[in-house]
Amino acid sequence: MHSYKAFGLNIFSEIELPELSKAGPTDNCDLVIKYGSVDLSKLSKTPIYRRGTRALFGKGKEGGLILHWPEIASFEAIDGKTLMVSPLTDDPNLLSLFTVSEALGLILFQKGYFLLHASAVKVGDEAWCFMGNPGVGKSTTAAAFIKAGCQLLSDDLTAIGFDQNGVAQIIPSYPQLKIWDNTVNGLSYDRDTLQPVSEGINKFSYQPKKSFDHKPVKLGAIYFLHKAKNRAASKALSPGEIPIETLRNFPLPVQLLKGEALKKHFAQSFKCAVTARLWRKRRPDGFAKLENWISETLSSISEI
Repeated sequence: MHSYKAFGLNIFSEIELPELSKAGPTDNCDLVIKYGSVDLSKLSKTPIYRRGTRALFGKGKEGGLILHWPEIASFEAIDGKTLMVSPLTDDPNLLSLFTVSEALGLILFQKGYFLLHASAVKVGDEAWCFMGNPGVGKSTTAAAFIKAGCQLLSDDLTAIGFDQNGVAQIIPSYPQLKIWDNTVNGLSYDRDTLQPVSEGINKFSYQPKKSFDHKPVKLGAIYFLHKAKNRAASKALSPGEIPIETLRNFPLPVQLLKGEALKKHFAQSFKCAVTARLWRKRRPDGFAKLENWISETLSSISEI
């Protein structure tokens, strides 16, 4: 059994998950990941794709949440405490990749976290979150902030919790940021410090395992990135836009957001707005302009 730390959870896993932070022996286990059978009798299509494979969603007989990736694996999240895995591949890297993505997200959903398809970094004492349509540059923007000295908090799947005063906090995920080859070149990352990943052609991962901090960070800003030149370069979101944008960036099957779950999602989005600044931001065109924007932003923060 392997011991890991991710999303504030102490995890015991029968599956090796090299993306996660290793944890020492502990009696406090929040999640067990183990091999087992998953009932696939009732599944429906989702809009979620990974490595060109479309995920199917269903519910188990005892209320578990199921994700099935054809030729990869089937997963069932049970009570936020157990993740059952039924592999369909012999590739351990693929199995790990799919386990620590949406499958782990099902557990976080059951535990009540507010989830976003986003990347996040620590800027000063705050967490800044970046989201938007595929290809808009969420990970690239995070990578540019990291190059400028900021710390990675999450990539792809971002979990937000709320303290006893209702203040939104990003719960750090695990030390991996996946970036494309052109981002590596454009931001002049040292390839010797990167690892190739199995999620796509010419994609690499930055893994700051020694410096990764698992302490929650107060949410300070959310940027909804876009590339449209016919829209304002930067504009604050109106109250009515906030739940719609967060709904568009929900990382799990939309079938989950019904009834009380949908009401909770909307309520949590407004709680984030109380804590954080929410902006629609045109991502600067080109790596040089992106780095200039970040440099100017960080300089203005240091002067406050």
